[in-house]
Amino acid sequence: MSAPIFISYSSKDQDIAETICKALESRGQNCWISCRDVRAGDNFQEAIVRALRTAKVMLLVFTSNANNSDEIKKELVLAGRHHVTVVPVRVEDVVPNDAFSYEFATRQWIDLFKNWEQQIELLSSRLEHVLQDAKPGETVLAPAAMAIPRRLPQKSSNAPLIWGAIALIAIIVIGGAVFLLRPSPKPMVAAAPPPTAPTMAPAPTPSAPQQTAAQAPPPVAAPPVTPVPAPATASAPAPAAAAPTPAPQVAEAPVALPPAAQQSPEDTAWQAADNANTPDLFSGYLKSFPYGAHLQEAQLRLVNLIRTGAPPIKTFDGTWQTEWTCPNLGGYPGYSYSFNGQVKDGVYHGTKGAKGEPSSMTLDGRIEADGTAGFTGEVIVGSSLVGLGAARGSPSDFHALGHFDHGSGNGKRIEGRPCTLTFLKQ
Repeated sequence: MSAPIFISYSSKDQDIAETICKALESRGQNCWISCRDVRAGDNFQEAIVRALRTAKVMLLVFTSNANNSDEIKKELVLAGRHHVTVVPVRVEDVVPNDAFSYEFATRQWIDLFKNWEQQIELLSSRLEHVLQDAKPGETVLAPAAMAIPRRLPQKSSNAPLIWGAIALIAIIVIGGAVFLLRPSPKPMVAAAPPPTAPTMAPAPTPSAPQQTAAQAPPPVAAPPVTPVPAPATASAPAPAAAAPTPAPQVAEAPVALPPAAQQSPEDTAWQAADNANTPDLFSGYLKSFPYGAHLQEAQLRLVNLIRTGAPPIKTFDGTWQTEWTCPNLGGYPGYSYSFNGQVKDGVYHGTKGAKGEPSSMTLDGRIEADGTAGFTGEVIVGSSLVGLGAARGSPSDFHALGHFDHGSGNGKRIEGRPCTLTFLKQ
């Protein structure tokens, strides 16, 4: 099998290489990748040589692992021998070592770790451009395919007219500047001060004592013994000062609430499940309130109860092909793992890769008689690009809820990225 795009990568970066391959093929590109296209029984080295000989583009997935890979250096030599265009893409912010710096000195990088969606579209369009320009038996250089040709300016036959127009415009601009900057023949007349300025000063003096008298409640409140003889002067400010006093008393009166507030149906269901701490009540809460305020806590409590308290059953014993799929999230690409898990006495266990190594995964769970399943798992980050920026080799723990039928099952991650699980009995 051959394809126009040969994907070169370190074996330690298989997950991100497969992610790039799927992203390009979903956009109509035809790729060759060794982990998928080397058939059982084929000689691995011969298959790579054949694929490179017929390819038009070598897409190099460049990481810290690729930076120290002797096998990739050999593939670069083969690409140069067969006149295959090399397009490097960085999925980590890694500076090439001396060997790769010499090889890529005239090539243009594409950084997939900056903005996945935007950069993968750019990569796809550039690969299409290279493939369209590449003809059978013709060597295509990566910089020529990547760079935009620059057109040299041509001499115009209307140069004298252009220079004359420029000179005329300059004369007009200079003349206008001289006219605008010449001194004005008329002197500036100073504005006379407003005649009303002296008359405004005495205006506030009579009102000042009225304001102070009105704003000073103690002197006004002193003569309350004779309310009738002073109706005009003393009693007028008194109601004004007393008016705000009853206002808060009236506002505080309706604040009193009923002695016991009624609980909502969701609060009642959650309180019952929390007190009983049984799988049935937590399952009932999740079914009745799938977007409730205690959603994640109910899910985690249910997982722990299933994992620790379910009796052994044999209904689902056997081998289950397991698919773990995580979608794109922001600027980070999605990925998927496929592996087999074993169920014995209702207990599930599955692993992908070597435990603890980058790009590995462990999944453990228990299945109840009605098919409800709870899982705990750990993923070891294989690339910071698909690990939401986490460092390569760092662990990511999670919980998941699922449900099994006779021959199939499904599940969903509770925390973090909304990854899904699918199960198919073998």
